[in-house]
Formats: sequence, C-alpha cells, structure tokens
Amino acid sequence: MTAKKSRLVLTGAAGALLLAGCAATLPELSIPSGDAAAAAPLAATSAIDCQAFTARMAAHATAQAGAAVAGSDALTAASTPAEQAEAGGDGEPADASPPTLATLPLFSISPRRGQLPVGWQPWTINRNKIPTSYSMAEVDQRVVVHAKADSSASGLYVPLRERDPGMVRWTWKTSGIIRNADNSDGPREDSPLRLFVAFDGDKGALPLKDQLMYEMARLTTGREMPYATLMYIWGGQRAEGAVVKNPHTDRVRMIVVDSGMKHANEWRCHERDLRADYRKAFGADPGRVIAVGIMTDTDNTRSKAEAWYGDIALD
Repeated sequence: MTAKKSRLVLTGAAGALLLAGCAATLPELSIPSGDAAAAAPLAATSAIDCQAFTARMAAHATAQAGAAVAGSDALTAASTPAEQAEAGGDGEPADASPPTLATLPLFSISPRRGQLPVGWQPWTINRNKIPTSYSMAEVDQRVVVHAKADSSASGLYVPLRERDPGMVRWTWKTSGIIRNADNSDGPREDSPLRLFVAFDGDKGALPLKDQLMYEMARLTTGREMPYATLMYIWGGQRAEGAVVKNPHTDRVRMIVVDSGMKHANEWRCHERDLRADYRKAFGADPGRVIAVGIMTDTDNTRSKAEAWYGDIALD
C-alpha cells in the first residue's frame, strides 16, 4: 500500500473523531438546527445474549491467536499520555502512516501484559483537549480497555485494509450516563461509550455543502475526513435504536444501541449488520470499511465518565 493510501486510512479515523462534537477548532457550515437535530426512523435493536456472544468471540479469539499479525514488530500502540506525546504533539504517530491491518487485534489476547494490543493507535482530537485515559485492566474475569474521562476527549483506533462491510460484534459497560448530554446538540455532544466505523466512498458525488465541509476540515486540520462514519453510542437522551445526525455534519450518523441507566454497570453485548445499519442511517449502500475505533468523551459537558470496552470483532 502506498504512503498516500496509508495516510488516507489514518486520517479517515481522525475525521470520525473530529466530527464527534470534539473539534473545537473546526469551523461549522450554516445548517438549520432543526435539520441537524432530526432523528431518522429507529434502527433495529442489537443487544444479544452475552453467553452466545462469549461463545462466538471465543472461537474468533482462537482463530486470531493462531495467526501472527504481519509486521507486528513495526507497529506501535501507545497507551499513556507520555507515549502519545512521543508519537506526535497532535496525537498523530511519528511516521504519520501506521500500517493497516487485516483484522482487529483483540484486547483479551494481547501478548503484552498491561499494554494495548499491537495495532491499536492513540488519537488526540486537539492539542488543547485533555486526553481521555485508556488502560488495560482485568475486570469480571476478562481483559478489557478501561476508559476514564474528566472533561476530556480522545480515542483509539485501528486503520484497516479496505474490506467489505459485514457484521460487527462487541461488548461494553459503563458506570453511568452523562445526564446533561444530548448527541443532537453540539455543545452537549458527549458519550461514555462510542464505537465508530469509517467508510470509503466517492466524495466528488456529495452535495456542495458536504464538499465544502471536507475542504474546510482539510485546510483547518491538515487531515481528510472519511467519506462517511457510522457510530454506535450509549446515549442518555434518545431511545435505543434511534438514529441521530451529528450536529456538525450529516456525514456522521449515530445509532443509539444502549440508553439510560437501566443497564449501567452491566456488560452489554451487541451484534450489528454494518450494511443494514449504513442503509438505515444514510439511505444508500456503504463503501468499504477503512477503520474502526472507540472513544469516551466528556469535554463538551465538562463531566466525568468511566467505561470499559471488551473485544471487538468484524466478520
């Protein structure tokens, strides 16, 4: 893969984070607030029995454990603010072109005790933002990523070799919701848990206002946004299944898969059809998947959140 292509995949994940309501330096187009806050019809709910989830993930982990990640010695996965600083002041890895992977490294079988699996990259949204803390932890007899946010925002992601969208499966848990958050309102657009999937596509076919947004983002940040981003969130204001437009651009759509306090402090297991969800959110067929990531953010509401991410798998 050329350096240019690697750069595109890297910055694709960046764009998803930039438009999650956290990029304070990104100018906004004039979009009617009513349209920005509108929610699409409900998507299907996705919570599945965690015993079934565990069995499927065990088979997936066995298969992944038997295959070495190509070029793993050359990959880096910083997990502390100090390591992030070494990677680059704006959160970008020093070489700006991390290798793309064929599969998502599982948290539960990381060969480096106490460190993120090789391949997961840190992403700092903005130099002026406090980064969210991510660390490996053993919780409820499983190895997971522990996220702690305090008026902060940053994420982790894996740049992937382009692949057709299939099923995505994951488990997560939060200690509580962000009570004053509202994902349709920019100044309150936070979430204790997010899983995002970035897609490629033909940007030249988009409406002019979207092309202007892409150009402004490129000029302002030096990075390109992905064609489209689908984000699964734990919401506080919307019902499960709600499809919410990002308040800054309609190229990011959020699907609320958990909501409220009913299942706080419980592991929730999900299985989603990326193609079906993309069609529901964007009304079109998806392009190829180019990155997957996670993020816990509380910078807009100036609040605190604690959450845990278990294994994530693409089929």
